[in-house]
Amino acid sequence: MAFSITLYTALAIFLIGLIYKIGTWFVIKTGTQSQTIPPAQRLIAAVKGVVLTLLSTKILTLIKVFFLDIIFQRKVFQESPFRWLIHIMIYGGFMLLLLMHALDTIITVGIFPDYASTLNPFMFLRDLFGALVIVGVALAIYRRYILKAPRLFTSPMDTYALIIIAVVIISGIILEGTKITSYTRYQEMVTDYAGLEEGEEDYQALTALWVKEFSTVSPDIKAPFDPKLIEAGREIHEMSCMGCHSKPRWAFTGYLVAKATKGIALPIDRAGIPTILWYIHFLACFIGLAYLPFSKFIHIFTSPLSLLVNSIMDKDTSDPANILTRQALELDACMHCGN
Repeated sequence: MAFSITLYTALAIFLIGLIYKIGTWFVIKTGTQSQTIPPAQRLIAAVKGVVLTLLSTKILTLIKVFFLDIIFQRKVFQESPFRWLIHIMIYGGFMLLLLMHALDTIITVGIFPDYASTLNPFMFLRDLFGALVIVGVALAIYRRYILKAPRLFTSPMDTYALIIIAVVIISGIILEGTKITSYTRYQEMVTDYAGLEEGEEDYQALTALWVKEFSTVSPDIKAPFDPKLIEAGREIHEMSCMGCHSKPRWAFTGYLVAKATKGIALPIDRAGIPTILWYIHFLACFIGLAYLPFSKFIHIFTSPLSLLVNSIMDKDTSDPANILTRQALELDACMHCGN
């Protein structure tokens, strides 16, 4: 219930903010001509321009710019390879996490019918994308607050953006680590998929295998293990669990957390820390979503859109109404000197 309420609230705020932001492009006055061209005329001209572009050879230019300047960020690389590296790590990693992890039931499952978040290569890729974002944020902090690159203006909005990104990724990594060691999560899995009850011989065998090879921390079953018990557990695992669980070491960032917290895993699990971390993680995601239209995060949309628009517009032949709208868009797309 809490998840659904916060999700729909965040989506509503995001959509309202995005609609408001787009609306300002047709209202804001950017020159003397804007006094004589009403917002409705600017909106109609924009819609007409989009339709005509999609029906012309200019679509080829848009495709070229989309891949070279938006996906691979060619212009950013030409200006500063270091800044390009930061952009690719943060935005590339975050967008891949959004598409392949946050929207996995919509996108990933549609592409890979056998997808499971606990299977490779998906488990490894999720951690790889998260690690890219963390390294990118660290480099951004270094460039902005330590190196203090010339012409780089730092506002509270920039700091908030980095904090939200860091909280989303770090909480996700720690959550993954605590779930790896969690005996409660293990019990839920066994009940749902293996149909075993605690105390049964098969349950003991499977638990021994998971403690030994999957880093689960059990309050009762610990090393050393009887080889016959491990083999019995492996047979049960192959029948019930192997189809949807790869070894946790492939989730390398979460696995490091699991190894580091193994000694206190039981108190963490009993205190419900995995659940608390789950709330922190999804709340941070939804706060970021709601904050996006009102923050520098809006550049995720406006900068690519500005690049596309500028690639096909000619100031000498374009409709004056569209030129005004483009100028308003560029105000939002501006990365204020080197962001």
